[in-house]
Amino acid sequence: MALRIVPEDGYRPLGLKTARPVPSRKTPRERGRQEDAEHLDLVRDLPCLASGTLPTVRRRNEAAHIRYSSSAFGKVNPGGGAKPDDRWTVPLSPEKHQGSKDAQHSNGEEWWWEAIGINPLRVADQLYAVSTALRLGRAPREDIVRALTNIVIKARAEARPGG
Repeated sequence: MALRIVPEDGYRPLGLKTARPVPSRKTPRERGRQEDAEHLDLVRDLPCLASGTLPTVRRRNEAAHIRYSSSAFGKVNPGGGAKPDDRWTVPLSPEKHQGSKDAQHSNGEEWWWEAIGINPLRVADQLYAVSTALRLGRAPREDIVRALTNIVIKARAEARPGG
C-alpha cells in the first residue's frame, strides 16, 4: 500500500492559477485584435486618402480599416467580418468610407482602391510606423499630424487612376 502525503492545509482547489501568462510570449493572433485608440484618433485628423477632403472641427474623417489580405505586407484577413488590427487603417471622409454608393464599403474593396490607384496597405503601414515612432519619442501631436498628413499627400500625388 502506497503512503499518501497530504499538505497540512489541504490541497489547493483545482482551477486556480498561480501566475498570469506573460503576454509577450503570445503571438499577436493569440492576443486578439490589436487596438490602438491613439493612432485611430490621429488618423481621423488627416485628409481623406481618396478625395483629399480635410477634416473640420465639426466633422472629422474616419479611420477606415483595410480588410483584405496581402502576403507582401504580412496582413491576414481575420475573416468572419472581424475588423483587422488598428494599424491597418487609412483616413477616409464619411462619404468615401461608407456614406455613398461610391464608397469603400459599397464596392469590392481591392477593386475600389485599384480604381483610385492607391495601395492603402502601403499607406497604412507607413502611417502606423511614423505614428508609433513619433509617439514613442513623445513628439507633440501637431508634429505627428503634420508628418502623417505628408504621407497622405504624397500617396495622393503618386496615385494613378486604374492602378
